[in-house]
Amino acid sequence: MRSSASARLKSLVDFKGTPHQLALAFGLGVALGIIPGTGAIAAAAIAALFRLNLPVMVAGALVTNPITAPFVYAGSFFLGHWILRDHLPAETISRILLGTLVGNVVLAIGLGLAAYLAAFAAAALLRRRLES
Repeated sequence: MRSSASARLKSLVDFKGTPHQLALAFGLGVALGIIPGTGAIAAAAIAALFRLNLPVMVAGALVTNPITAPFVYAGSFFLGHWILRDHLPAETISRILLGTLVGNVVLAIGLGLAAYLAAFAAAALLRRRLES
């Protein structure tokens, strides 16, 4: 049973690349998944363009999915409105769109960095465990 679990873990971290490269792909994928109009397709294109790990980057982009998207966009809306406060336009549609867009960018950067750090720690730890 233990060898089977080890084999599965090994296949997860057997991707080519250092922990930094894997974490970078995952963090960028998460950030792209949060920005409206991007996602798995943009993540795949950027992964191919910059030779990043495609499956890891697409997996990061898919963190924002139909289940998590309402929470991400609601958080983006409130974060953007909190950041801009009195600097939002008067008309409702512009107010909603600008606030949400600013919130999306800030959330994408923050969650992308958090995803990078978590993925780096996980990849480094798993690689050490599997090598010993």
